[in-house]
Amino acid sequence: MANQPSTQPPTGGNTARATTAPRPSVRDFAGGSSFALDWDVRPVFDFMFSLSAEAGTTDDLPAADRHWLRQAKAALPAEIRAEIKALKETEIGIQLASFAVDRPELRTVDDTLAALEVVPTSELLSAMLGDLEIGPDTKSVTRAAVDGDKAALSTLLACSGEHAKAMTVLLTDPAETHRRILSILRAWAIPFKTIEDRIAAIGRRDFELRGGDRATMDSLDLIERTTGGVRWLPVAGIRRVILGPSYFSRPYNFLLGGDGWRFFGYPVADEALDSEDPMAPPPSIVRLHRALGDPTRMRILKLLASRDLYATEIAQQLGLSKPTIKHHMALLRAAGLVTTTESGAVLYYTLRRDRLDDGSSELKRFLGA
Repeated sequence: MANQPSTQPPTGGNTARATTAPRPSVRDFAGGSSFALDWDVRPVFDFMFSLSAEAGTTDDLPAADRHWLRQAKAALPAEIRAEIKALKETEIGIQLASFAVDRPELRTVDDTLAALEVVPTSELLSAMLGDLEIGPDTKSVTRAAVDGDKAALSTLLACSGEHAKAMTVLLTDPAETHRRILSILRAWAIPFKTIEDRIAAIGRRDFELRGGDRATMDSLDLIERTTGGVRWLPVAGIRRVILGPSYFSRPYNFLLGGDGWRFFGYPVADEALDSEDPMAPPPSIVRLHRALGDPTRMRILKLLASRDLYATEIAQQLGLSKPTIKHHMALLRAAGLVTTTESGAVLYYTLRRDRLDDGSSELKRFLGA
């Protein structure tokens, strides 16, 4: 099942290319390695990500759009708000993006709604569960569970760990889940289409701003730089890694997986945003001091100053739950203070000591000191 919003990478020389026209092509810097690195610049991802419970929870999303997001959701009909609440555990806004990854023809909100109207329920839910790994029969077991096979559903639930509750919600009545998803997206499309063109422009601007990185960096370094600190390690069977700029994911990376691919919905760069306040501090300074202003995060940094640590080690030493650790590590990564690396089925974190010096210099430049 696709990951919750966090810095956790799913389980790259390479090819870099845009997945569909009219996005600009990225030159090939493969160097003979085994996966292709693509950019996918479409506002359909933000259409879905903006429904996430994480969207707009930090000031990485400018105040005007945080206000818009709250007001737009509050203005939805009561029955739609109830549907969103009922499906909250599933994080449908993130999981649904998997459906769009393999369908580059879905350029707009209207394209996406039209496709969701006609797609078979089993195909839709299989896409939403696309990166669940249970062995060589993953696809067939998932499809059987979606089609109502109780034994297959039990198999999925047994291996889904923290996603078991969400999976139960999705698969107990697949046809009803499909209906709920459609009703939510039809309602959400009305307000989102008023900002769709602006969100698309921000994504294109981010892509253009990263042209120098694409021309000079190898793919693994490019993934780490673009995601702001997620170090992705090549995995057998992953033939394609996709980077998709997202406005509403800021400051998180929303990470998805499917058959032979991994997708990073990464937060667009500060420079890609619409900025009208000359007195506003650089967002990077705000992120840094927000990250440092929490006692728990300071304890985490103190632990990492001694050595790299796995997420479970940090949780055990500080007596915190895994979701709490994920939240803190996402903010530390967004501030540039840690790098996240996946090693097999576990994560480990590395302190980025240089960020502390950089932050001091940035603050002095902003103050003119």
